Amino acid sequence: MLRILSPALPLLLGLALLAGCASVPELQPPAIALNKVELLEVGFSRQRFALELQVANPNAIPLPVRSISYGLTLGGTEVGSGRSTDRFRIPARGDSTVTLELDIDTVRLLGQLNDWMRRPPTELTYLLDGQIELEAFPRPLHFTRDGRVPLQIDPSAFRL
Repeated sequence: MLRILSPALPLLLGLALLAGCASVPELQPPAIALNKVELLEVGFSRQRFALELQVANPNAIPLPVRSISYGLTLGGTEVGSGRSTDRFRIPARGDSTVTLELDIDTVRLLGQLNDWMRRPPTELTYLLDGQIELEAFPRPLHFTRDGRVPLQIDPSAFRL
């Protein structure tokens, strides 16, 4: 009896997997807004920024976030990318505020930092894109957002 089922077993397993994938709910990606960028530290080799994000869940179920991967462009300059593995939960049809840190190579932004030291801007244009990985969900949810964001510069940030 086992020999008769053996050739059919891979086919049955494949069909079971397809049926399981078909039952995975189709989730809408969260709406991401960059609320604030804060320049925390400028050094010889790196700068450290804090990014405050508002993450809104348009879905009828809560989203247990496992990680966020992101790239950021500020004022037309690609400043870097990062990944946070701090876990949090976005309530169904609700939102959460998340703060991410971004370390950037100083050489990449040298000209812009020089301008910021002479004439600190109060806001910048931005482009934020990336993906959110959820617990027990097979596909990441992608996001892209652009706009203008306030820039705060910690007075002690420029310790060169």
